[in-house]
Amino acid sequence: MTDSQQTQILPEEVRASILGIGSLLRDRYRLDSELGRGGMGVVYRATDLELQREVAVKVLSAASTHSDARERLLREARASAALNHPHIVAVHDVGETSGQPFLVMELVSGPRLSQARPTELRRIVEIALQICDALEHAHANAIVHRDLKPDNVLLSSTSESSTIKLADLGLALPADAARISRAGLIVGTASYMAPEQALGQPVDARTDLYALGVVLYELTTGRLPFTGDDPLTIVSQHVHAPVVPPRVLCSEIPRRLESVILRLLAKDPAITAGIGARYETLPMLRAVMRDSLKAPA
Repeated sequence: MTDSQQTQILPEEVRASILGIGSLLRDRYRLDSELGRGGMGVVYRATDLELQREVAVKVLSAASTHSDARERLLREARASAALNHPHIVAVHDVGETSGQPFLVMELVSGPRLSQARPTELRRIVEIALQICDALEHAHANAIVHRDLKPDNVLLSSTSESSTIKLADLGLALPADAARISRAGLIVGTASYMAPEQALGQPVDARTDLYALGVVLYELTTGRLPFTGDDPLTIVSQHVHAPVVPPRVLCSEIPRRLESVILRLLAKDPAITAGIGARYETLPMLRAVMRDSLKAPA
């Protein structure tokens, strides 16, 4: 997969932050090492010198300090701060240094799901159920994530019993908020984007369920449902192309689990001929997912 398929689709290249290791933000947060880079900036492991604890600091890149980017960072802070759930990364603080906004978050010690992909079906379903718990809490607070993907699912440790933390609500949108956009900007990640999101239509909880379906498809089959040489080609397939059933790629996937994945990947969140609508509620999805590994009666 190319970098253009992993990052947000922006009209120009976004450069990373130039803050160096050892930099001190607001005389309180010391940047100790780099954890990762994304389309909007850099995430650092840092030390909160006032409370003497390790934290994660997300610094918006110098090239992204336009008004839209600032608003998105503040929106991330507000959205995350409103949530209190064991499977969602907590936000501690927000600030600005040398004209660059930053976000202070809970530090999660384990890898991203994209770096430690499970192979055992029971573990995959267990992780998906934890994601469902996090999404249900977010949706109950009128927050739609809009960028659910393995990079935004953090594991608490490297053990098989580790729990997940849902991260990066930078694209999260309160259900009653106006869409913040610029000409030529598609917000999201192409490989995990629901058709209605790609078309600029209203999004709701079912948009996150589509992305969860993509994640499940990828974890169970070892490949994404749609690939291409550029993001717009991938988005077009999400909107128009039929998905190859997971069992065609991996016959070990139980039929019940395949049915769950295909329903999550319904093109229309309300109705799609042949496989019906996406799940209306997360409790409904959790119930069928728990049963998805059981042998047919």
